[in-house]
Amino acid sequence: MKYLLFFLFIILYFAQFESGTSQTENNYSKRVFTVILDAGHGGKDPGTIGLSGIYEKNIVLPIVLKIKEYLNKYDNQLKVILTRSTDEFIELKERGKIANSNNGDLFVSVHCNYKKTEENDKNGFEIYISDLVKTKDAENYTLNENLKYKPSNSDTLSKEYINFKSVFIPMLQNAFFRKSEYMAGILRNEFAKSTNLQSRGIFQDAFFVLIGASMPSILIECGFLSNKSDEDYLKSDKGQTDIAKAIYKSIIYYKMDFEFENIFSVK
Repeated sequence: MKYLLFFLFIILYFAQFESGTSQTENNYSKRVFTVILDAGHGGKDPGTIGLSGIYEKNIVLPIVLKIKEYLNKYDNQLKVILTRSTDEFIELKERGKIANSNNGDLFVSVHCNYKKTEENDKNGFEIYISDLVKTKDAENYTLNENLKYKPSNSDTLSKEYINFKSVFIPMLQNAFFRKSEYMAGILRNEFAKSTNLQSRGIFQDAFFVLIGASMPSILIECGFLSNKSDEDYLKSDKGQTDIAKAIYKSIIYYKMDFEFENIFSVK
């Protein structure tokens, strides 16, 4: 009899873990990953103008629409938000607000490049992440737009605001930076494999559109419209499809890693 009770105890003991694991998986399965896709420029802002006269805004929007189509077909647990879906002008700060209000997990901004007058001919893609050391505006923007610890009846910052600014914001920015850096590495590899564009590397800079999004954020300069070879490729359906697929696959790989990392933190 005592052996029977012992075996019943063992069965019940392990059953609770199976039940717990199942509950965790069920809870996590409801977690929707949200990616914000930002087609640069638009409307009255044409962006870079190519050698043939084509506007940057008219290249990046079709790319972003293709990415959205691929992502929507891949997984119904993936939510895609566009900062613009037509030829309209959206202020840079509004793009960040769109991303933040939708609780984005990843922000991807798509652009085309152009060499400066004094530079030699350039070609290839560049990937950018925020340089939060380089600019003080990054910290000020994040604080002013997203967190209002300032007392309503005073111009003096509260103790909570100061503590948040000095302790939490740097930690948050560092976490976003590391994840942005990781995504940039995935993206560089996929662009190198899937497109005809050469890699010029990963860079850090103070792009306002990246600063405004309080999440891991990437800006991609897909190629140089000042270079005929790049421009021809960027204008073509093949080029836009190649680029869209490279970005799409990069987002999926990042999402898979995101899910693996976060499944253990579900309560």
